Amino acid sequence: MNLASPVERELDPVEVDPRPCGRCGLTIDKHIRIDTPEGPEFDCDPRELEMFASAKITRLRMEMNDPRDRDRARQELALMGITEPGPVEHQTSEEAPLVDSFEAYGAVQAPEIDGSDQPAVQRLQLVCPPAWRDVPLEPMRWLATNRIPAGDVTILSGDGGGGKTTVALQLAVSVERGLGDWLGTVTESGPVIFFSGEEPEPEMRRRLHRVARKRGVDPVDMEGLHFHFADPDACLLGISQRDGTMAPAALFTSLAVAARDKRPALIVVDSIAAVFGGNQNDRVHARTFVGLFRTLARQIGCAILLLDHPSLAGITSGTGRGGSMDWQNATRARLHLETVEGGDGSTGRVLEVKKTNYGPCGEKVPLQWDDGCFVLQGTASAPHQAAGNAAADQRYLECLDAITAQGRHVCHAPGRGYAPKTFAAMPQASGLAWRAFQAAQERLFAAGTIENVPYGPKSKGTKCIARKA
Repeated sequence: MNLASPVERELDPVEVDPRPCGRCGLTIDKHIRIDTPEGPEFDCDPRELEMFASAKITRLRMEMNDPRDRDRARQELALMGITEPGPVEHQTSEEAPLVDSFEAYGAVQAPEIDGSDQPAVQRLQLVCPPAWRDVPLEPMRWLATNRIPAGDVTILSGDGGGGKTTVALQLAVSVERGLGDWLGTVTESGPVIFFSGEEPEPEMRRRLHRVARKRGVDPVDMEGLHFHFADPDACLLGISQRDGTMAPAALFTSLAVAARDKRPALIVVDSIAAVFGGNQNDRVHARTFVGLFRTLARQIGCAILLLDHPSLAGITSGTGRGGSMDWQNATRARLHLETVEGGDGSTGRVLEVKKTNYGPCGEKVPLQWDDGCFVLQGTASAPHQAAGNAAADQRYLECLDAITAQGRHVCHAPGRGYAPKTFAAMPQASGLAWRAFQAAQERLFAAGTIENVPYGPKSKGTKCIARKA
């Protein structure tokens, strides 16, 4: 019998498993070997554990940007004891601190490694439909009905020189002035921020003058329209990171602070080509860049319209797409302004709804150039123009009925008791501006729905508006 101690005995050779370790990723022969009386044991190097965990979380975080891998990545992160990667600082000391959740767009840090084989699992937050009992549905909000949702991001694409900036400027004027319509659809009203990374201030002033003149308004009265003319050499809003994502630049933070201050209904960014500091063909770059604006849109409750130039293939095919498909997949709506040639050789435009997650898709609105801006082609109204007109007409009649029931009178001519301005101040107006009521009044008179009737002493010859019997 061999009575030698285990230390004195010659150790038997051990067959080393060639497969990588599930904890640190290295093969067993690269582990720290510890010989014991029961046999050799192999421990992971703590430094290798930390590096492996950091690399794994970085990979999982990138996979969370892909819908196909998101659920599996979240499960793995939960097993590691975390719900999402933690933030790190990625801006320079000269940059302003990021607001709210924008600091989450950066590299990740490794979690604490305590050697436990069973890390704590974060409990998944689940919601069941019974919890929604007696909770009213949140109504769908549109900045421009069935085209541009409020609280989300929309892309308006079109070839260079096609009129994207003018179309967006027409929308900005309609929203700021509360005109109630934009190229055949109904719009909300409120302040507007227009971030221009391409057009200089003098050119924008000329375009605004033409658009405002067409709508019968004065640009100097637009206190709610705020422009920022970025330096063409320093106008990036998103910059690429080493982990493959896009992070907000200092200028994006400034835009977010301005949005918090002004609380706009609409932010226009002209254009993606000027403010995007990544690879447009990279799906993660596309998704995380759009994600920056979606976070801002939801925090402020505003619509964000990003102007974009399609690729040559997108122009040729008519799809209007450029770069990765995730530019379209990451947004909830996309419009395309296409240049078309008429049979007489004239050039026009077609505004098409290429994508919308919340309404009908495929609407095509023919436009023509008229006195410095685009208008609906011909006399035929687009479907949404008719819907918008009908809604404005109905509000006008509701206000007229309320005024009549109160024993009050309104008149058709500007002055005291002018119906459009009186109605705009009433609760039944639902935010519709007086200019929208003015247009509705003309339509209702033309249709014979309303008329002027005399009231008061015949000697005065006064007349008021009433429903036609």
